[in-house]
Amino acid sequence: MQFGLCNASATFQRFVDEVTRDLDGVYSFIDDILIASKSPQEHMLHLRALFERLCYDGLTINHSKCKFGESSLEFLGYQISENGLQPLPDRVEAIQKFPMPKNLTQLRSCLGMYNFYRRFIPRAAHILAPLNKFLEGHQNKRKSPHPSKKTENTLQWTEETEKAFTLAKQALVDATLLKYPIPGAQLSLWTDASDLAIGSSLMQLSGDKWEPIAFLSMKLSKSQRNWSTYDRELYAIYASIKKFRHMLEGRNFSIYTDHKPLIFAFKQKPEKCSPRQLRHLDYISQFSTDIRHVNGKDNIIADTLSRIEIDAITAPPNLDYKKIAQEQLNDSELEQLLESNSSL
Repeated sequence: MQFGLCNASATFQRFVDEVTRDLDGVYSFIDDILIASKSPQEHMLHLRALFERLCYDGLTINHSKCKFGESSLEFLGYQISENGLQPLPDRVEAIQKFPMPKNLTQLRSCLGMYNFYRRFIPRAAHILAPLNKFLEGHQNKRKSPHPSKKTENTLQWTEETEKAFTLAKQALVDATLLKYPIPGAQLSLWTDASDLAIGSSLMQLSGDKWEPIAFLSMKLSKSQRNWSTYDRELYAIYASIKKFRHMLEGRNFSIYTDHKPLIFAFKQKPEKCSPRQLRHLDYISQFSTDIRHVNGKDNIIADTLSRIEIDAITAPPNLDYKKIAQEQLNDSELEQLLESNSSL
């Protein structure tokens, strides 16, 4: 295919998709082909099937650019291994060495590199909120009617923005390893909302541990920040399900939130809901109505979430139930409450 054609990439991608169609474990992007196999024997079968298909269509490959039998490799800017998906170490190191931006052009370049890996960063929108404020009121030069004019606004750094810049770098260093989805595994969606942004984590149960398979972090608009806490928390669930729809559709899963009123969302009368709430609840109900409450301290949408293990509530082993019953009988105040017309 000739270079320079505006539709060259799309045309070639469609051609490669047609060539590799119905081949197990084969994934293609333009001229890059990835083969994922569970064992060396299966890998050989996948390779043979691909080579036969390429030969049939008259295509050749460059042997010097090929890697076979690798347990870990770089693909499309990510480090892919049997354990999961994570950012490339050299890219992370480059971002770590990125100097503090002096103008909007440098800041956009820095945020662009960071946002490429934001899928691995829980609460990314919260972390980047102070830095994104620099961009408010400044039109991107690509959309500007005068692209020749350079945007060289000098940034006035404060203690808050410097801290956000440092936290963003550290969050990338501590980026969570995203596991591959396991077909049929139990799923749970953990959501949270603040005054500035919403965040969520999609977890799967592997053995006896919850593992993260996807994160969402989204900045709220000015109008959304004026919503009530209930509306923001409900929107966090709605936006998360919409984002992870391809992984949640047709699956049973529970939704965990630290906003307790939401557990009664599907039990209240529709007349009490606003039109926006009804739209959000209607969409959520198409996937799950199992909304559960979890304490805020346990609903940490961060990389530590993958290590949280919520134990069952158990009573102390040395609890004396007979003594408790006797003390209740001797409690005069409790006796008065039981004899009154209270709800007890």
